[in-house]
Amino acid sequence: MKRIALFLFLLLPAFGLRAQNDVKDQVVAAIGSGNAAALGKHLVANVDMTVLSASEYYSKAQAEQILRKFFDEHDPQGLSIEHEGTSKMGDRYYIGKLRTANGEFRVTFFLKKTTDVFQVKQLRIESGKSDR
Repeated sequence: MKRIALFLFLLLPAFGLRAQNDVKDQVVAAIGSGNAAALGKHLVANVDMTVLSASEYYSKAQAEQILRKFFDEHDPQGLSIEHEGTSKMGDRYYIGKLRTANGEFRVTFFLKKTTDVFQVKQLRIESGKSDR
């Protein structure tokens, strides 16, 4: 009985990691395809969001509208994650390049575990131009 309990205890972190990766993959797919509604399902109630020069805390509904407008103006052609890690607060972060019909954008998002699910607490879409 102790072995079964120990085995189940050791599996719990693996299930949490898998759930986090599933959400990450769904967020990447939604951004990469320009699906604001699918992305909205993974946002916290009030998300810290920056899209180009507009930065604010937005409700899910407001965030979806802003993202829909951005995706309409910049037709997404895929998002590739280039870096990921864990913040000091324990949140997972992902940084990538969003290819669009109008060029590349740098995308950063943070996943935070709220109760039993991971959600996007911060999303940034910024110009991909560098100062080189």
